[in-house]
Amino acid sequence: MNRWSSQPYLKAGRKSGVPEDILKNAVKTANQMKHGCPPLLTLNHLSHLTGVPYPFLHRTISRTYKTEAYNVFKLRKPNAGHSLDRFRWICAPSEDLLRIQRWINVHILSKVEPHEASYAYDNRHGVLEAAALHCRAEWLIKLDLTNFFESILEPRVYELFRSFGYQPLVAFELSRLCTRIRASGNPDRRFGNKTLPAGLPYHADARIGHLPQGAATSPRIANLVMQSLDENLQAYATENELVYSRYADDLVFSSRNAFDRSEAIQHIQSINECLVEEGFWLNKAKTRITPPGARKVVLGLLVDGEKPRLPKIYKKYVSDHLYYLAHPEIDAMTHAKHRGFQSLQGLINHVSGKIAYGFSIEPDWAKKQGAQLKAVCKTIEVDHVVFP
Repeated sequence: MNRWSSQPYLKAGRKSGVPEDILKNAVKTANQMKHGCPPLLTLNHLSHLTGVPYPFLHRTISRTYKTEAYNVFKLRKPNAGHSLDRFRWICAPSEDLLRIQRWINVHILSKVEPHEASYAYDNRHGVLEAAALHCRAEWLIKLDLTNFFESILEPRVYELFRSFGYQPLVAFELSRLCTRIRASGNPDRRFGNKTLPAGLPYHADARIGHLPQGAATSPRIANLVMQSLDENLQAYATENELVYSRYADDLVFSSRNAFDRSEAIQHIQSINECLVEEGFWLNKAKTRITPPGARKVVLGLLVDGEKPRLPKIYKKYVSDHLYYLAHPEIDAMTHAKHRGFQSLQGLINHVSGKIAYGFSIEPDWAKKQGAQLKAVCKTIEVDHVVFP
């Protein structure tokens, strides 16, 4: 959309016979926007800008729909064993809801920069940059948050949109379009006494929603909501001569100074206090303290040298696939099915993605593997991804 200007708006409004006081009030509201976010005056205005039907928006916000706008399914987490938390619930938005969420992403959320310690869901190559911060560290403390998206509730999302300058009604409507009702249907205890903003025309359902994993807006909203926590944790890291980074729900602290395990445990306790104050909980099963001399991995990359490197197991995974695909006595399709792929092209695309990721970490290795994959593809006559 083009940058909003009050002059064409006033001219068009006067031509249409809109009362002057309404026009001036709308311009005043629009001028209160921050970060270059576009003004939204009404739900009808949002419908006009996005092309999403007004009745759908109203049903979603008031939660009077007969069929939920998310297709909900579960995926098993890798290496989760038989833990109670071994499944991840994915909420895929419907076509109309996806369209409105993408619009919110592009025109509102992308206007605001997350904290410098946050590396996920950004235009930067976050994994590489986040891992590079911890190269040559003597000690690593790796922490993981429990139910990251589900822990971010509707009141926080509402407050985020209010901070951009949106009026209470619009902020409420935007927050409802980006959240989903909690499975229990009950208000979270952290917001048990929270009431809906006064004067809203939606009374059908006051239950508190949460960020659904799978919604287009959830990643950026999560990053922006974590701003105050990132500030507190970075301040704590600086005070204690630590380096801090966060990639979604993965928190990493590192130090080149000498300290013992008891001090590392004390750091974890202090960090946990900051998390609890912000409404987050540590996944204790994934808490790791890595001392000097031990293998150090951050976000899947080795950080024991001057630059992050791909681990041997990653390289072996790719080379094993290339070996079996090129083996004259092994049928390529049989290998693909044995590894759980429904088609040979699916396996080729998978290996191509692994190699493409390697170009940003170790380009010399990736170039060599890419050449081998191209040769294999010519032999078995399937398409391949074009590498740099």
